[in-house]
Amino acid sequence: MAQGRLREAQRLMLDFDAGPAAGELLPDHRETMNAMLERLGNDPVLQAALEFEGGFEDADLDRLRRALGSLSRERMIALRRDPQASRYVDDARRLTAEVDAIERLLGSDRLAALRLAQDFAGRHPQFAAGLAFEDRAAEAIEDTAGRLMAANRLEEARTLLLELRSLRGDAARETASVDARLASIEAVFQQRSDLDATIREIEMLGWERPHEALELLSAMERTPESRRRLAQVESTLKLLLDDLDRGSPTVEILAADGSSLDQVEFDRREDLVLLVRARDDYEVVSVRFFWRWFDRDGEGDVVEPALGSVDPEALPAANGAGDGSTAEVAFEVTIARAEHGGRSLQFWAEATDRGGRIARSADPPHQLTPARRGFLQRLGLRRRQ
Repeated sequence: MAQGRLREAQRLMLDFDAGPAAGELLPDHRETMNAMLERLGNDPVLQAALEFEGGFEDADLDRLRRALGSLSRERMIALRRDPQASRYVDDARRLTAEVDAIERLLGSDRLAALRLAQDFAGRHPQFAAGLAFEDRAAEAIEDTAGRLMAANRLEEARTLLLELRSLRGDAARETASVDARLASIEAVFQQRSDLDATIREIEMLGWERPHEALELLSAMERTPESRRRLAQVESTLKLLLDDLDRGSPTVEILAADGSSLDQVEFDRREDLVLLVRARDDYEVVSVRFFWRWFDRDGEGDVVEPALGSVDPEALPAANGAGDGSTAEVAFEVTIARAEHGGRSLQFWAEATDRGGRIARSADPPHQLTPARRGFLQRLGLRRRQ
């Protein structure tokens, strides 16, 4: 008798034995049935077939593994005689092989494991429910994405998480951590995009006004991610500034009408008006003027009057170069009669350019002595004859 028919006979006898009619059996019949049940219960081949059948009915993977492990050559030959039992053996082998393959992929290729797990769940929903392969694969993918993010491999992490969300559909969208990780990555990408745009603007400005570009750059926050890049931009801007601002500034003190001080004296009864002019090949950032009186009895304290704020004016370069320019700053300085008291004066000026270089108008300082005779100019200066 085939194994399938033996199992059916065993079921029928067990059902009958549990029913009310079993009590009506004659003693001889009862003894015969008990003997048959005992024989069937002790049949190892039949027991193996029942283990496979029970393993599939209960979705018990461990039971199927035990059944496969208990098969000897003789039992296998016997089970192959029963088509149903033979199918159970083949199905159990395929199922356990699939499970083992998914388990291996969970430790290496999580996306492949998830795809196999989804296919497995479609064909074996009862087994899949207990194994939770999809959830385990999704969790492993998220863990991998987290490690990639920590290593600043954001593009790889983003690709992985998007693939996870695509594969899991609604299940992935319901997982707050997936969306949170993606939002975090997108925020970093937006920051990078904003940084790129800002740096492009700074670099464009740097070709004409590198010092202004450097000021903007210095105000930017330096993060671990941006620090190296900003340092490279800063180095480039400094090279541009050095190229534009090569020379030191010049500064001179003239008479109010622009003539040389060597040709004038001042009226001790009037205010003294001077012209301070500074030039640089790039930009003059500050000009300072100093003076003090002196006579035969000594000298006064150095006075630094406040100069007005004047924006630099770009003038044509002295060499006539087509793209060259010279920045010039000019101030009028007045030393009131009440301040100089008609005494002799010393004065000098200092100019500083964008590169921090400082120039002085004269060393030793200029000196002016009050005029004793002659016609005084309207602005308080008189030309020497």
